[in-house]
Amino acid sequence: MWPHLTHPNTFLTLHCMARITIIILLATLRLTLPEIGGATSNLPSNTPPLPTPLRQAKQLIDQGDADTAVTILHQFLATPPRADYLDDTYLLLGAAYYDMKNFAEALKHLNLLHQQFPDSEVHERGQLLLARTHAAMNNPDLALPLLAHLRTITHDPDIKREALRLTADAFLQKKEFVHALRTLVEGMEDSSEPEAANLHEQVGAIVDHLDRRGLQRVRQSFPRSYPGDLASLRLIDDYLIHGEDHLAEREIQHFLATFPSHPRSATVRESLALAHSRLRANQYLIAVMLPLSGKLGPFANDVLEGIHIALEQARTQGDGPTIGILVKDHDAERQGFLDDLSTVLVYDRPLAIIGPLLSKNLPAMAEMAQRHRVPLITPTATLPNVRRLGGYLFSTAVTYQMQAERLAAYAVKEQGYHRFCILHPTTLYGRELARLFAQEVRRHNGEIIAVRSYKEGDTDFSPQITALKEEDLKKYGLALPVDVPQPGGKPSSRKDKRLLYTPGFDAIFIPSRSSDIGLIAAQLAYHDIHVPLLGANGWNAPDFARTADRAVEGAVFVDGFFLDSPNPLVNDFVERYKKRVQAPPSLFAALGYDAARVVIEGIRHGATSGESLREFLATQRNLPTLAGPASFAPDGILQRPLFLLQVKQGKFVQIE
Repeated sequence: MWPHLTHPNTFLTLHCMARITIIILLATLRLTLPEIGGATSNLPSNTPPLPTPLRQAKQLIDQGDADTAVTILHQFLATPPRADYLDDTYLLLGAAYYDMKNFAEALKHLNLLHQQFPDSEVHERGQLLLARTHAAMNNPDLALPLLAHLRTITHDPDIKREALRLTADAFLQKKEFVHALRTLVEGMEDSSEPEAANLHEQVGAIVDHLDRRGLQRVRQSFPRSYPGDLASLRLIDDYLIHGEDHLAEREIQHFLATFPSHPRSATVRESLALAHSRLRANQYLIAVMLPLSGKLGPFANDVLEGIHIALEQARTQGDGPTIGILVKDHDAERQGFLDDLSTVLVYDRPLAIIGPLLSKNLPAMAEMAQRHRVPLITPTATLPNVRRLGGYLFSTAVTYQMQAERLAAYAVKEQGYHRFCILHPTTLYGRELARLFAQEVRRHNGEIIAVRSYKEGDTDFSPQITALKEEDLKKYGLALPVDVPQPGGKPSSRKDKRLLYTPGFDAIFIPSRSSDIGLIAAQLAYHDIHVPLLGANGWNAPDFARTADRAVEGAVFVDGFFLDSPNPLVNDFVERYKKRVQAPPSLFAALGYDAARVVIEGIRHGATSGESLREFLATQRNLPTLAGPASFAPDGILQRPLFLLQVKQGKFVQIE
């Protein structure tokens, strides 16, 4: 009932809440009896006497004996009853069958009530129970329109209140807890003081039992209003409990800036002092400066989560100095960013800085890191030869050069391929990888037969494929006439022959997006090009292997991270990440992990200053990464092993 909640058993179950709903429904029916708390005195004076079977059935349902009630009601229907009692009978049957969890029969009778008696006094209550039944059958999308309509048309405060609560339940069932909270908050506007207090209690119960990711989504959805303040307070408590003082400090600053007059402000300021003192108590500090909000936020937050995993792993090992982390949500292009960076370097004195994301932000940051002699490690910027920007700049990114080198070595040295064609998009990614792969092939004494490009988004690659074939036929390719089978076994004539093309090259390199490669592979096969396909990390998308054409079977590409690797280091990282974030890690998370891991390794080996850490990083030959031991080259790029992945039967498989 309560998705994204850490302790759902603290709430009433759907069925228990349904019993309350049934009692509310039947307690106000026009057939309600005085002796069981009804108010028949409000009925018109000409209201006919209520049949005994309906009285008995209602009493039995109230007492929890739905089976006997159903028997009595069906016997009553067989009499047959007067038409003006059918609506009550259908509603009672719906309620009884609901209690028995026979939801199909409940729907049947509630739909009869809805269709045959749209103007009945009990119609709205039937609609309420109908929505409840749909929700119980795991069909909240059918319940929500009914509830929205009821909340619009009803003048009965009890029905409106119950429809509001059921709407929130349905949204929670759909795992849309932000919509559930918004529904409850809207319901407070026209509520009495006791009703509003009850809704506040329900909102608080939801927020109190959300996991961290759910709390972050609520805070983002209600950035300056209730219940965003509740979510922020819960996040602060959670960060402090788990010793993540850097996150607590950041969240407290957000809370105080957003809710300066909040009743909890004084307490929160005390928590800020606590987090600040605990953070400074660490022996060493790593500063993380990433654009955590804005368009690059999703990628930056992935990197940050990877850093968290590395620090968490170091803490659990418990055999080294304490390391704190100072997180700054900064866009390197924002005015005043360098002043903030200078403040961090002078006041906080971190041992290293992890950031930025983009290559264009490196020059200014590298110059400042050089001045303060603090290593700056970019986890994702693919700029080659970063060392030319400063002796304290390092990169753990997976560069285009690295991918080209690994793939060319695999193709030429390990597979014995010597002749290649290249088909690439006209993007920077495609152009650079095509150029670097061709360069590496030639360095290994291989040959590039032809190179052709296409615009990203094209769907017809026939002109480029035809041009590749023509270039190949001038050198090594063959085109031989073959017979086309004729109906009835008739002999073929010259007109019935076709040219069968046999490629003269060994493989084709296609540095494309995953969404393009399926189309390209199918069209290559159509043009009789049956050679191995090679690719880069743009292919590594979750649905690519399952949805692409069979023509990609056996294709090989490289990447810096493979989620399903049999490597124990990767398995541990993936499990830790899933436990923390409730989602699988991306390449960005893995790069953040590796960036933090090499710094932690330096600290464990005795680096106590920026200068000594820089010396360690520049000279160590067995730095730990998820893919295996690595080292920084003289150009400042981490030379890491890459994962070679092959498409096999709709899955990616790591090539050992």
